Amino acid sequence: MSGSASTRRTLLAGVLHILLVWTMVFLIIEDNYGRAVESWKTSAENIALAVAAHAAQTQGAADLVVKSMVDWIAEERIETEHQFRQVMGEKRFYDAMRDRILGQPQIGIALIVAANGDVVNATRAWPPAAVNVAQRDSFRIAIEPGAMALSGTSTGVITGHPRFYIARKIVSDKGELLGVVGVGLEANFFAAFYNRVALGPDGSLALFRNDGTLLATNLPDQKLGSRFDQTLPQRLIETGESGNAVLARGSFPSYAGGHPSSIVVATKLEGFPAYVTVAVGESAFLTPWHDRNLLIVGIGILLTVLTVLAGVLMARLIERTSAAAREASERQVLAAIVDTPSAMTAVVDRHGKVVHANSLFRRLLGTGPDRAVADALFNPALEGVEPLLTFINGKVPTAEINLGLLQPGDRTRRLRFSLSRQSLPDSGESVILVGHDETLRHQAERAIALSGKLVTLGEITTGIAHELSQPLNVIRMAAQNALAEAESELPAAAAGDEDAEEPIPAMSDAEFRDFAAAKLTRIMAQVDRAAAVISRMRIFSRSTREGPRPFDLRDACLGAIALMGQPYRTAGIVLRHELGEEPLVVVGHQPLIEQALVAVLGNARDALGDTAQSDKVVDVSAGRSADGHLRVRIADNGPGVPEEIRERIFEPFFTTKPEGQATGLGLAVAYGILRDAGGSLTLEPSGAGAIFQIDLPDNMSCGSQV
Repeated sequence: MSGSASTRRTLLAGVLHILLVWTMVFLIIEDNYGRAVESWKTSAENIALAVAAHAAQTQGAADLVVKSMVDWIAEERIETEHQFRQVMGEKRFYDAMRDRILGQPQIGIALIVAANGDVVNATRAWPPAAVNVAQRDSFRIAIEPGAMALSGTSTGVITGHPRFYIARKIVSDKGELLGVVGVGLEANFFAAFYNRVALGPDGSLALFRNDGTLLATNLPDQKLGSRFDQTLPQRLIETGESGNAVLARGSFPSYAGGHPSSIVVATKLEGFPAYVTVAVGESAFLTPWHDRNLLIVGIGILLTVLTVLAGVLMARLIERTSAAAREASERQVLAAIVDTPSAMTAVVDRHGKVVHANSLFRRLLGTGPDRAVADALFNPALEGVEPLLTFINGKVPTAEINLGLLQPGDRTRRLRFSLSRQSLPDSGESVILVGHDETLRHQAERAIALSGKLVTLGEITTGIAHELSQPLNVIRMAAQNALAEAESELPAAAAGDEDAEEPIPAMSDAEFRDFAAAKLTRIMAQVDRAAAVISRMRIFSRSTREGPRPFDLRDACLGAIALMGQPYRTAGIVLRHELGEEPLVVVGHQPLIEQALVAVLGNARDALGDTAQSDKVVDVSAGRSADGHLRVRIADNGPGVPEEIRERIFEPFFTTKPEGQATGLGLAVAYGILRDAGGSLTLEPSGAGAIFQIDLPDNMSCGSQV
């Protein structure tokens, strides 16, 4: 090779180019690492928030059962342990406990225990077996000072199931310990829920008591009930870092081995002495980073080889024509990028024809026995291609689009492409497509969005409690009135006492029967009212198991309005509705549509709750549109939705509230429910406030179970 100045300059330029390439490779790798960690930190915090909400909700429901048992005992006015054993051992309390835990799969048993540890009543069987639990951790903790006790996890003597208990002690008016009431929560119920959260093969979720006692986990080889001191999650809770994700170096969790690094979150449960932990292992947040690194390093090696080859060619041909040498180098670089095996890449001309594609693009989008790709963008199985064709015919330099590829069995692949406009030597002005298959990520996001149901359910708990308190007060007043009439009349006034009041004449039997019938009828009406509230709560709190059924959309609106009534009154918001007289019958699952309506109403309440205005109003209207669709409009007079975020409000985990105050799942879950029902949820243009519109086809199947 000649040692001329031109050759030396060419070699120097090649060396500098190689250094620049590898500098960029290492900078991109480092930047991708930081992005991968931060992205998964956010995801882990959101998962921990949802899991903590689930744990608090299920334990809160169990504690309500325990409180109701305490109320039963208080009504009996028991003073001694002997009386406690006799009364609480009756079958009516066995039946009452069975009814209270019915429909709550997290509760395995409810029981009443005497002061010496003897079980006097339990939902396992009646009469209960002669069992003494005085030596068990759950009993010893329950009789210690404090309103509510949370025990460690232990294995049931009869069932063999691991359980931990929420218990409360019972004392007489004189301070004598009468006994303990409690419920046992199934650790396997929590483990099953944790296993449904996709965190990768080395991820883990766990529920701990505040002292580090392991209550439940999705790791099958861990001994439940064991206590772990000074673990990383416990330190996070103690230092006020609840809900914040950290990157832990070294194995985690300390009780389960682990990998060199993990993303760890510990979130404290509101109202309970417990916290949940989420650990995301390297397989979840570093494997994609490693895969991208291979691609980046491969491109770096390829560019290095190409740089060397180009330098040699340029050194030999520099005296012929520098322009030809640059053109050849451009063709080689383009071929290297398009033919990369880790992404779907293609070159498309101005007419939408694919003029070049790599093997992965051909395998997914090619048609016919030879996998031809020239007309791949016009394949009927390809959904959402219109924005791509618009970009090809436009002037915008870059864009990102999502496509759906319908495959046999009604399965759809989710493909995401990056587009850039380039002028190529052979093809002229063309569009470069670089895409990835994001089907798995899309499925994972849908699975996480399911926990939004638990968040929405927690928001309406206050309203349900208020709705139940009103019929209970009416029942008590009616019973007191009937009792007053049933008691014997007052003794006659003393002889000669002229100031004594005339005694109230006693009712005749016929009058008393009429009076008692009226009071009992009122009591039955209020019991039906309370039962309806409880029934709606049960339906709303779990997925429907029956097929689609006809229902009136107005009933779904009234159900959602009833559930949100108390939160609205507390926030000082007037909730008005105009549902019309015409039946709006659809076929589907009413609880799912109610859940979507509650999510939109909750969003309106939050928007108005942040304002200082005095006239806070939300209007709900329902009717039939001109095209025959059934339509519900929810309008508020709040600050409205800023223009810059209108397109993002239905994205999962997007929220404008401060960190830790919202999950950003409400509107996303409502959007998914209505989309799966064949309908839509849109934010309509408005001059003031926000207007959300729900459209459902007439007489259709409103969604499969979500």
